[in-house]
Amino acid sequence: MIVTRRAESFYWSRIRDLFGLPYRDPRIQELFTEVGLSPDASWRELHVGIYAMPPYDKQPSPIAEIDLIPSFRIRFRFKHASLVAGARTATSTTFVFAAVTYFLESENPEERFSGELPFGISQSDDLEAIVQRVGAPPSRRELGDEDGYVVWEDRNPVLHVLFSTREKRPLRVNVFLAPKTDG
Repeated sequence: MIVTRRAESFYWSRIRDLFGLPYRDPRIQELFTEVGLSPDASWRELHVGIYAMPPYDKQPSPIAEIDLIPSFRIRFRFKHASLVAGARTATSTTFVFAAVTYFLESENPEERFSGELPFGISQSDDLEAIVQRVGAPPSRRELGDEDGYVVWEDRNPVLHVLFSTREKRPLRVNVFLAPKTDG
């Protein structure tokens, strides 16, 4: 196996079809091993939201992540299949690939994720360019003086872009499987 240690392994075109796959699926594991990482060594359980409160805080969490922000400016999140729409497993407690966040915050362009983003979004796009690339208006938007966000909830996976209104550029691009709804 050739180890690349390059961000191409995490380009959107490479991972977009992997949402909902179990964590142990070879295609998920290969994302990490081909850049020389052991996914199990980077895996950490998260106790966030309701899972940070009693009695859930004493139980194994149904949410985990692999945080590659220091090296690749990207974070992967995994959730129990029972929590997300689009899981591709019949086992409710199997962790599936549920979200990816590309980090573009740094003022120094060399310290931002530099690869291909969803919908062809670029690091320098203003809000109008992002909406045009997505091809539809966002279902929600909240913009303040400094920053804000736009969300396209009409699709699964959901697209969420944190945006600097001051700098007129995206700060984070987050794509995640929608929560599973009862019914």
